[in-house]
Amino acid sequence: TRCHHDSNVFDLRKTVTLPNGKKRSERLTLGVYVDDLFTLYSHDDEHSLYSNFISSLNDRWKVEDEGEVSDLLGIEISRSGSSVILKQTGYIDKLVAKWFPDAPPATSVYNKVPADHTLPTLVADALSAKDEPSTSDVRSFQSLVGALLYLANTRPDIAYPVGYLCRAMGRPSPNLHAAGLRVLEYLYRTRNLGLTYESSPTPLYGHSDSDWAEKHSTSGHVFMYSKAAISWASAKQPCVALSSCEAEIMALSEAAKEALHLRGLY
Repeated sequence: TRCHHDSNVFDLRKTVTLPNGKKRSERLTLGVYVDDLFTLYSHDDEHSLYSNFISSLNDRWKVEDEGEVSDLLGIEISRSGSSVILKQTGYIDKLVAKWFPDAPPATSVYNKVPADHTLPTLVADALSAKDEPSTSDVRSFQSLVGALLYLANTRPDIAYPVGYLCRAMGRPSPNLHAAGLRVLEYLYRTRNLGLTYESSPTPLYGHSDSDWAEKHSTSGHVFMYSKAAISWASAKQPCVALSSCEAEIMALSEAAKEALHLRGLY
């Protein structure tokens, strides 16, 4: 059955009767992205739901079973004991080779965080500037920030600066381009970091916060499960908050929506 909370996820839970007459509960979950399938299953013997599903799939379409997943859409997936680790080290190296063909600047080791505190000011200045950026500058900036946005799939620590950079996609400035490169330098220095999920009795939980501003404030939230983040966001609020309390309420409202969505998958 299709999951009501995510149209790209299908879940089946069923009691299966084995040839010896015994019964067992099984679960089969599918994640779908265009023509790629990600399959999770509780049992994989010849009488399992997984085996029956693969057989039916092969009978109807020409498919390729690549075995245990190690890379999905540029995200590296590995196991260590009972842990599952997600990284994008290879993608980071590829971007560094493009944007820093002569290796990242030596000064990048001094950047302990992905962005400077002046980033919001740089974005505001770029948006209010009278001079129009060239088409080539816009395309270059959009290419860089778009790649960083994809890297944020496994790096919650860059969600805030990348969210701010996205606000000036159509009106970048040299300072903002440098700020984007700084995020990439930070990622290269920490490229072996990733998300490590481990079995844990701790239930799903999350945090919400806001960064109040004179105009549009920023909402942020993160949800944790199995000892690591599974969902996070940092985005401009749709309307102007008149106080920090109002900004917090709007941020909490967005986090509550995400909590309901995740509870439907949990």
